[in-house]
Amino acid sequence: MLSLVAARGERMSDRRPPLRRLSAPGQPGPRRALRIPIPFGRAAGASSAPVARGHVSLLGALLILAGLVLLAIAAMGTVALRPSPETPPSQIAAIATPPPPLQAAASPTPTATPFAERLDGLPIVPSPTPEPTPTPRPKMPPPRRIQIPSVGIDAPVVEVGYKIVEMQGVKVIEWEVAEYAAGHHNTSANPGEGGNIVITGHNDWKGEVFRTLEHVKLGDEVILTSDAGVFRYRVTEIHYRKEVGVPLEERIATGRFLDPMPEERVTLVTCWPYGIDDHRIIVVAKPVG
Repeated sequence: MLSLVAARGERMSDRRPPLRRLSAPGQPGPRRALRIPIPFGRAAGASSAPVARGHVSLLGALLILAGLVLLAIAAMGTVALRPSPETPPSQIAAIATPPPPLQAAASPTPTATPFAERLDGLPIVPSPTPEPTPTPRPKMPPPRRIQIPSVGIDAPVVEVGYKIVEMQGVKVIEWEVAEYAAGHHNTSANPGEGGNIVITGHNDWKGEVFRTLEHVKLGDEVILTSDAGVFRYRVTEIHYRKEVGVPLEERIATGRFLDPMPEERVTLVTCWPYGIDDHRIIVVAKPVG
């Protein structure tokens, strides 16, 4: 049979209520302090008032505890919901979009300038005076004779033509060389016309008309005679150009001396040295006076 231990350890029957009343200080009763019974069911004839008061006390304690918990939760919520302090201005500037580059920000916004004002600011440049178109010189007759007194050259001049040949896949002009006379390129200028007068000749065969051209010096006189008269020139340039064993580009560059020129000159061409002929001597003479 289930029994409970009383204040002094006596055994009591479960028919008797565990405690018939609550003892308080100053009143007769058991020596122990306030004791709350554990209800395993109601005993016969027991009064329910003390038990009800015990339930109320327990419920109050639970309510107080629940209130404290709610107050703690509310306090925590208040801390969590409290807004953060405002970011200092320096940090706001760092978080915000950075400003444009200084040079762009410092540059003033361009404003449109009226067209008339832009014209007033321009310097006044005088209109160029048109140069008079040079009067074309009349067609002159070709040379008939060439003389270089300093080296003993005195030879007739005849007209020579050219043919187009292919060398290393490139089409080039190959000029004829006169026999027993100097040859005047028929597409070049004539004396007195104002252009490049090209005359060639052999130095070691079929007349050797330019045999002594290699002895010409700067300043020597060159005389051309045509049906229009006598024309005098002075040697201003002497060139030795390699012709054999050089790239085609170099040979073509040598041929540039035969091209048309804006001013009047005489260009004389022959082979060199005597009997070998792997170079070209090019002598340029310009009008005297």
